[in-house]
Amino acid sequence: MKWTESVQLEMQQAREAQRQGNGGKARTSARRAVGLALEELQRRFPGTTYGRDFIVQLRSLAVDPAVPAPAREAADRLQARLTPDFLSRSVNPVEDAEIILAYIFSRLP
Repeated sequence: MKWTESVQLEMQQAREAQRQGNGGKARTSARRAVGLALEELQRRFPGTTYGRDFIVQLRSLAVDPAVPAPAREAADRLQARLTPDFLSRSVNPVEDAEIILAYIFSRLP
């Protein structure tokens, strides 16, 4: 399976989970989709290093000044831990992932 197909599959799972009201699964699948795309970005641009797992990658992307603000902000929301009340800063993890993926795809030839 190509990496783009894996990203699409994770995003489909994220959308379905979000539609069903399963925010935890939606966040996890959205994070994985972004992580897969970031791995490809790092593979194609060896000087770009965001980390090896998707949470570290999201945290690194969130503080990279070279990344446009909307993608940094989406990465920050998506990587954030739940609050003590079990609420997520990423109200719409699918949308946050789509913002980040659009940025990543714009960088890939």
